[in-house]
Amino acid sequence: MNILKSLWIFVLIGFLAGCAPMTTDTSFKAVDLSGKLGTGYKQKVDNALIILDASSSMYDRENCNQKIVEAKNVVLNMNDTLPPLKMKAGLHVFGPSLGANMEDSNLIYGMSDYVAEDLAAAVKSVDVSGMTPLAKPLLKSVDDLKDSKGQIAVIVISDGMDTYNQSPVEAAEALKNAYGDRVCIYTVLVGDSPVGQKVMEDIAAAGKCGFATTAAAVSTSQGMADFVEQVFFEKEAVKPVAPPPVAEKTITMDLKVLFDFDKDTIRPRAEDELDEFAAFMKQHPKTTAVLEGHTDNYGSEAYNEGLSLRRADSVKKYIVGKFAIDPARLTTKGYGYSRPVATNKTSEGRQQNRRVVAVISVTIKE
Repeated sequence: MNILKSLWIFVLIGFLAGCAPMTTDTSFKAVDLSGKLGTGYKQKVDNALIILDASSSMYDRENCNQKIVEAKNVVLNMNDTLPPLKMKAGLHVFGPSLGANMEDSNLIYGMSDYVAEDLAAAVKSVDVSGMTPLAKPLLKSVDDLKDSKGQIAVIVISDGMDTYNQSPVEAAEALKNAYGDRVCIYTVLVGDSPVGQKVMEDIAAAGKCGFATTAAAVSTSQGMADFVEQVFFEKEAVKPVAPPPVAEKTITMDLKVLFDFDKDTIRPRAEDELDEFAAFMKQHPKTTAVLEGHTDNYGSEAYNEGLSLRRADSVKKYIVGKFAIDPARLTTKGYGYSRPVATNKTSEGRQQNRRVVAVISVTIKE
């Protein structure tokens, strides 16, 4: 292992020789997304864990391009684009040292309350070195997130190359199994390796609710703004607008038909009131009515009960015959002289008691 480590150090020094060091991107102008919160969008992430590849494969000797700088710029630009969200954040780096363990993987920031300045300082401290055990930080993330509450976004930034002897996809599946629907995995590919692209896409797919993108896609201000919006925000559910209250009113139609002594025939002067009552029933086809027949107290109880019912039936026959009202909508009852409305000691009182009455009420929208 010591021979392998010494050889790796020698090769890395050869990679770096002859190339001017790259610096962070100072031309990036972050889009201000703070206005989106509360205006149709809400925060959906309570914990953000960034996994940053700082291994030796992140140095591209052929193009004299340190991919680690591009990867760090992704995190720094995302950090600048993020509004001050209330969440926990962490930075997990793998391959960060030339120490005894070339497969190192450590949480160097967090999990703690998100502070943009602290995250930026942690990112800037990272240097390229070591192997690429991409599975290790994914597995270690299970422990990194053990105290987390709420929804989790795991963002992996790597070239997906030289992933050593463990499957990072299986590690991503283990992370998903540990936190279920709470966690979504997002990957950002640095470089253009087809092999690395496939690895990063498969890692994102293992999360089932994240997605894979590239450093090139998020290098622009709008590209990064779109990425941050998709990872950290979600549209608020549109509250249904309650329809304005509909004013209603109840219409009541009274019927009172008077009869001659010992008669059950309709008097001509009662026809106008009967016609109005029937027209109301015609206009409101769901209404029904109970026709109640009554008498004065002349004669026996049994006779008057029969007479009162015949009077109610007479009114029903008139309404059904003239206006074709469904007979089932009209019920008749005879009460005899049991329910007087006036005294039976006078002719005027007895006339008021010889009657058929009905009441219909219907509620309509104004």
